[in-house]
Amino acid sequence: MAVLSIILGILLVIGGFSCMFTPVLTFMSTGFFIIILFFVYGLFGIIRGISEKRYNLDFFFSILSLIAGIIGFVFPGAAAMENNMMLLFMAAFWFIVKGILDIILTLNINKVVHNTAATVIGVLLGILSILLGFYSFAHPFVLAIALGFLIGLYFVESGISMILFSTIRSGE
Repeated sequence: MAVLSIILGILLVIGGFSCMFTPVLTFMSTGFFIIILFFVYGLFGIIRGISEKRYNLDFFFSILSLIAGIIGFVFPGAAAMENNMMLLFMAAFWFIVKGILDIILTLNINKVVHNTAATVIGVLLGILSILLGFYSFAHPFVLAIALGFLIGLYFVESGISMILFSTIRSGE
């Protein structure tokens, strides 16, 4: 088992470096995963709705998800591009909302703890997150490169961890 983990870890590291050297291509492939997610979510949601005889809003959303997945399979290039752009704008929106929530949370915590340095840092990080969101809306290509690079970095880290943990476990 340890040998298999080491081999998989090495493959993850190689794949991670490949992603880091081609971040835009890496990001573009995430659209295909979203298409598969739509298809699988929709299919299982419809099956669940029919088996439970619950034809509510979730069932309707499952039908829409399945349709989006099928369209993605039929027109993969266009759907992947739309999914990637949607993903970028969702990430930018998430940065803005997260920044606002961080500021609110920091100010609420400051009412109890009264730590000026922590409050200033928390508010500054919230503002930074909001600015990152607006920058991402204005320059989505930069965000695509960053996300592709981070995916690669995650694979490298996961591969190294897998190799280290398998060698530690095999040495016990």
